[in-house]
Amino acid sequence: MPEADLSPPQIARVGDPFGGLRLVNFLARLKRNTTHQLRDVVASLNAAYLDWYFPEKVVLAELVQLQANWSISFHGEDRIVLDRNERGHTLLLVDSTRMTAFLVAEGRRAAEEADEELRRFTLGDGISPDN
Repeated sequence: MPEADLSPPQIARVGDPFGGLRLVNFLARLKRNTTHQLRDVVASLNAAYLDWYFPEKVVLAELVQLQANWSISFHGEDRIVLDRNERGHTLLLVDSTRMTAFLVAEGRRAAEEADEELRRFTLGDGISPDN
């Protein structure tokens, strides 16, 4: 009998804690102090999670939110730098002693939000923010 634990494909949305957790988890492993083309990051992210599709504009919006969260937490130190060049958007994660702890905290926050959404779904007879 085929395995029944297959997951349907998902399209990441802005503000979705499930996609956000995957993005933060991926970013935590991204090489720091190196400027990355955003479209290359998105391609690698999509390759890492074959059952998910992360549109570039969703990833960019989530990065802007992470950048804002960083600025609020650390009062404006630019450590998540978004820019543009002739090939499109770029991303630079500046390494610091705080970056790993920040990404872990953001991942935990997203995981808690995802758990809460699953709890609401279960207790609400299948009601989710999507329906």
